[in-house]
Amino acid sequence: MPSGYQIFLTRLIGETMLQNINSAIDTFQSTKTQFVKTFVKNEELAKPLNTFIEAQTSYAKAVAVEVNKFYTTLGLSAYTFDAKKAFSKSK
Repeated sequence: MPSGYQIFLTRLIGETMLQNINSAIDTFQSTKTQFVKTFVKNEELAKPLNTFIEAQTSYAKAVAVEVNKFYTTLGLSAYTFDAKKAFSKSK
């Protein structure tokens, strides 16, 4: 059984990783938005491009949250796994 400290650290690491991933996503998407702002002078074309970039941002962040949840759960389950019980021969 994991201690409260182990659970706390696992979740803290997961949250920190998620913050870093979101920061990277924001950086990439801001670069795309700035590119559109700089080089696409036609507002009729720029608006759907920016809408698409916003949709990509939302999707990427949602995927990051779910992947982070998966790996946090996987990390926590590694603490509770008991190989002796799992692989012992039952009589």
